[in-house]
Amino acid sequence: MAGEDDCGELRRRFARGFLDLLILRLLMREPLWGYRMMSMLRKDHGIRVGPPVVYPLLNSMEADGLVESEDVYEGRRRRRVFRATRRGLELVRCFEAVLSEMLGDSGSPRRPPAASRPR
Repeated sequence: MAGEDDCGELRRRFARGFLDLLILRLLMREPLWGYRMMSMLRKDHGIRVGPPVVYPLLNSMEADGLVESEDVYEGRRRRRVFRATRRGLELVRCFEAVLSEMLGDSGSPRRPPAASRPR
């Protein structure tokens, strides 16, 4: 049975590969700024990422039309707040459909057809 360390490693591998989609899922709930995203990823998923990773990724996602941003001022403080675009939301739905397809409805991997199973 997989231990806590194994699960943590899988979480990190998943986050490295799908960080953009994890961010889009956060943005489905509410518009967020970079530091808040980093805090939520750490708190909700145990994933530690910093500004050198998050901000270039957000810029790339914005260039690809997955997110849009605006500067919001609270007093003198400026925050760049991001929200998912329609294209970003469609990508999340596609991602969830692929995961569901790959894992099946039960959450466990689908078994290959009998003809292709090893004997």
